Amino acid sequence: MNIVYIHQFFATSQGSSGTRSYDVSRHLAAAGHEVTMICGTTDIGEPMPWYRLFRRERLANFDVIICNVHAKNNHGAVMRMLTFCWFAVLATIVACFFVRWPNVIFATSLPLTVGIPGFVAARRHRVPFVFEVRDIFPEGDIISGNLKANSPITKMLEALEWFCYVKADRLLLVSPGFEKRLIERGFDGSKMKSVLLGADRDLFVDVEPDKAFRVTHGLADKTVAIYTGAHGRANGLYYILDAAELLKQREDIAFVLIGDGREKPGLLDQVEKRNLINVHLLPPVPKTQLVRILPECDIGLMILADVGERPVTPNKIFDYMMSGLPSIVNFPGPTIEMVLRDEAGVYSDPKKPQELADAVAHWADDPKEAKALGLRVRTLSLKKYDRWEIAMELLETLKGASARRRDPVRQKGC
Repeated sequence: MNIVYIHQFFATSQGSSGTRSYDVSRHLAAAGHEVTMICGTTDIGEPMPWYRLFRRERLANFDVIICNVHAKNNHGAVMRMLTFCWFAVLATIVACFFVRWPNVIFATSLPLTVGIPGFVAARRHRVPFVFEVRDIFPEGDIISGNLKANSPITKMLEALEWFCYVKADRLLLVSPGFEKRLIERGFDGSKMKSVLLGADRDLFVDVEPDKAFRVTHGLADKTVAIYTGAHGRANGLYYILDAAELLKQREDIAFVLIGDGREKPGLLDQVEKRNLINVHLLPPVPKTQLVRILPECDIGLMILADVGERPVTPNKIFDYMMSGLPSIVNFPGPTIEMVLRDEAGVYSDPKKPQELADAVAHWADDPKEAKALGLRVRTLSLKKYDRWEIAMELLETLKGASARRRDPVRQKGC
C-alpha cells in the first residue's frame, strides 16, 4: 500500500512526545508498504528558516515531509489555533500535490484541523479517508473547564468534529472508551475500530537502566512514584502534591514528575510554599532516555483532573507496564478497567489524595509485592501491547478502507 499519514505533532524517539506515529510508520515500511508522513516541525534535523515552507527527509525507510509550523504547549489559545490552521493549509498543499498515487489518506488528531487536509487530499486522489481519534475534542475540554459549552469557538470546533467523523470512510479510535462515547452521541459505529496506542517493545526489551538517575536527584534507597507527560490543567497534578504532603514524614518515599505544560510554574510554586522536599519536578526528556529512567522507579502514576469517567487510554500506561511498574490510576474508564483486568495496578479516588498516599505507602512497605507484580505485568504487556502488532491491526483497517469501492456519487463531488 501507499499510505499518506498526516500527524501535526509527529515525533521520533529522540523527542519527548508520543512516538506512536513514528513506530507505526516504520513498522509499516518494514512490512513493505510505502509511507509518507506529513507533519509540523519535529525533532528531525535543524529548524527551517521562516521563508522555507517545507522540507523532505528520509527516516527509517519512509518519507517525512515537514511543514514549517511550530506549535508549543505553552502557546495561548489564539496562537495555537493559528498554527493549527496554517498547518492545515500547508498539509493540504503537500497531500494534494507532493505525493503520487496513494491508496489511502490517514489523518490522526489532535488537532481536529488535520481532518481538513485529510478529506481534501482524499477527494483529490479519489481514495478513502481514514481519521484517527486520539481524544474526544472539544467535549473533553468542555468537561474539564478549558472551553465554554456555548461559545462561538466551541460551536466551530463541534462543527469541525462532526465534519471529520461523518466524512471519514473509517474511524480509528485509540481507546474503546472513545468508541462507546461516539456511539452514544449518535455516530455510525459500523465504521469504527479501536486500536490501542500500545508501546514500542524494542525500546523496552534490552534497555539499560539509568543507574545515575537516582544518585543525581537524591533518590537513592527511596520508593519512587513517577508521573510522565503533560503538566496542564486537565492533568490535575495538584492531586499528587496533596498526596505528597500527606507523606512528608516518609523520607523513604519520593514523587517524580517529568514533563512540561502551562501548570508547571504553579506546581513549582506550590512545592516551594508547602516545602515538599519529597517532590521532584523535572524537565521533559527524550523517549530514549525516559525508557532508561522508568526501570529505576517503582510505581507509575496515571493521574487526571477529577471530571468523572474518562474514555481515554493514554500511552504512558503502556510505558509503565513495559517498564515493570505497577500503576495507580485515579480516573474511572477503560484505563482502570484494563489495569484491573491485567492486574497491573490499583484505583485511587481522585477526590481522596489519602488513597493515593496509602497506595504508594503500601508498595513502599512491601517492595517485593510491587516488584513481583511489575515483572508479571511487564511480561504480559510486551506480548499483548507491542506496536508491531498494533501497526498490523491498523494496517488491516487501512486495507479494508482501500479495498472498498467508493460511491460514484460522492466521487463526482471531488
